[in-house]
Amino acid sequence: MLWLTVAWTAVVWVGRIRNVVGDDELTAGARTWRLIVAIAFLVLAALVATLPLGLWHRRPLGSTRLVAVFCLWTIVFWTVRGGGLLFADHDVGFKMVHTALALASIGLAGALHRVDREVARAAAGRSAGEGSSARLAGDLAMGVDR
Repeated sequence: MLWLTVAWTAVVWVGRIRNVVGDDELTAGARTWRLIVAIAFLVLAALVATLPLGLWHRRPLGSTRLVAVFCLWTIVFWTVRGGGLLFADHDVGFKMVHTALALASIGLAGALHRVDREVARAAAGRSAGEGSSARLAGDLAMGVDR
């Protein structure tokens, strides 16, 4: 779930950066804010991607609030922005594409948040001396079935 959400985020926001950079009609200010939002998503996704690699303070998935922050940021952003796009003056195709992007992003973020909480509960329920339980919890979050 983690890798799927990170990959989806990368595809969506790298595409957004490409569109923003290629749009000659944007003012410098509008371009800057759009790039800041896209970069914020990509930085958060990159930080979340380091969790299963053990690069985030050597803590396993479910032991930090980073995933929750990333998921909340994604859900809130797409809820607000998606609603705004629906009521703005855009053509139907634009609204359909962005609604699909919003729903997929919200769904993935919600699912990742649930998995992360389950991993945190599983890790908290086991003693700290059981190394295999932490590995099992990490495997659950990454979709590995042992």
